[in-house]
Amino acid sequence: MKRAIFLTSLVALTLAACGDSDSFVAPGPPAASTTDVVTIGPITGFGSVIAHGVRYDTSSTTVLVNGQPGTLSDLRVGMIVSIRGTVDDRTGAARAGEIRFAADLVGPVTSVNRDNGTFVMLGRTIVVDELTVADGNSLDTLAPGHVVQVSGQYRSQDRIQATHMMRIANAYQAGMQMQVHGEIEDLDVGNLRFRVGGQNCIYSGVTSLELGGADLANGMFVEVTSTTPMVGGDMILDRIQAHDRDRDRDQLCDSDCDFEVEGYVTAFVSATEFEVDGQAVTTTGTTVYVNGTVDSLALDVKLAIDGTVDADGTLVAERIVFRLPSLVEIDADIEAIDTVAGSVTLIGIDVQTDEMTLFRDHSVAEVTDFGLDDLVVGDRAEIRACIDGDTVVATRLERDDADDGVTLMAPVESVERPSLTLL
Repeated sequence: MKRAIFLTSLVALTLAACGDSDSFVAPGPPAASTTDVVTIGPITGFGSVIAHGVRYDTSSTTVLVNGQPGTLSDLRVGMIVSIRGTVDDRTGAARAGEIRFAADLVGPVTSVNRDNGTFVMLGRTIVVDELTVADGNSLDTLAPGHVVQVSGQYRSQDRIQATHMMRIANAYQAGMQMQVHGEIEDLDVGNLRFRVGGQNCIYSGVTSLELGGADLANGMFVEVTSTTPMVGGDMILDRIQAHDRDRDRDQLCDSDCDFEVEGYVTAFVSATEFEVDGQAVTTTGTTVYVNGTVDSLALDVKLAIDGTVDADGTLVAERIVFRLPSLVEIDADIEAIDTVAGSVTLIGIDVQTDEMTLFRDHSVAEVTDFGLDDLVVGDRAEIRACIDGDTVVATRLERDDADDGVTLMAPVESVERPSLTLL
């Protein structure tokens, strides 16, 4: 699209230069054109909505939350959303036409393993790490019986990497909705039972069956819900809905749109046949790799991919960015801020932010549209960061309430007893 506009303008200028100078008319600006784009990934900030490093204008956006009409105020930093929008080919300005959010799980916690950074709910193992945004419960305060909503990225072995978790209640009460997504396994039509992601389900009392004319079958990807207490560990379903395993991509994107997804490699055969967050992906000889090579592709590697979707629904990767591990933690007061360079300084360490940094205000101010411009010298910040060459790059920056303590976690560079050097 951009190339066509450029060539048209170039031809016009050439013809004018070769003609009568008296008849020359300066060409006007090229006609506005846009490219359709779909982004699937975590919200990293507000002030509009920021995802996959792109700030989307939301002045005329439709929001769907768990299939129902919602508002932007229903969304939180860390939630995995599907955004259908457009990008102006000349200015790069992005506008969101529709944002969809659907929780991956809602239900009671069965067990918590703080040593491994995991908990189990509805038959699924949930992995919590330094980038998980917790509203109402951190892993340290989570307990069996708590009712939690989880949004995250799929991993191998039916695990979910939580990007956002929110406590709904301290205990389940009849009428609360439980929800889980996954493939049907061990279908037993005679006893009206099956399993989804390790959760046993009974569907004898289902009142809403939305399968698009298909029959229940093993391998069908579904969303199941229940408003009835568990019976012997079984989930008593009231609704089954056939669901798009790649977060509504088929409803949002056709073969002409640009497609962006962030997540983990959930299935891997080869560099030309693998899946990320359930989306089929292939590479070509022109695919660009950042922070790795084609040989770095493997199961459970975390990636961000830009590309286009072919007629078979496969994402043809134009660029693959390997996510570097967040090995650095700094909890301290901010000593300096450079909004032009996009950096902050804490305990003498310069930390760079970029378009992928997750911003969140965890102080009593609770600013929703929070970013670097809202920080002042003296603010307390908790930062998780990766090391890219000689640069410390923030993957997450949270403003916290005042605290006298200082924390620094990073790889040790040298040891000169009784001292050691980090960063």
